[in-house]
Amino acid sequence: MKPTQIIIIVFAAIVLVALGVNLSASASTYAGFDEAIDSGKKVHVVGQWVKRNQATYDMDRDLFKFYLQDEMEKEMLVYFYDPKPVNFEQAEKIVIVGEYAPEKAVFMADEIQMKCPSKYEETDVTAAEEKL
Repeated sequence: MKPTQIIIIVFAAIVLVALGVNLSASASTYAGFDEAIDSGKKVHVVGQWVKRNQATYDMDRDLFKFYLQDEMEKEMLVYFYDPKPVNFEQAEKIVIVGEYAPEKAVFMADEIQMKCPSKYEETDVTAAEEKL
């Protein structure tokens, strides 16, 4: 093998290893609030908005706050430094991505995803077709 081929192979191997380490470090897993507290890592938490506690948006701080109940029925205050997501109130399930902040005793969400049932329900196409 030529020295340039060896250098290219070594460089490609270094890039692949660095990419693999970076992707594994940024990957997060699904967990409940208890696991999020114990792990101290970024996780996905699936739950439902606790409607009895109002969701609020502080425009001065660009902070959206709400309570979420995870699938193990543990409730926690969630901070999201962005405006309230569209269709937040209609979501059947909410997935938050972030980590627990022990200094504030809240879950700091970097991302919020809504799971709305109407998006996945079948529609009655036959009734519409009969009118044609």
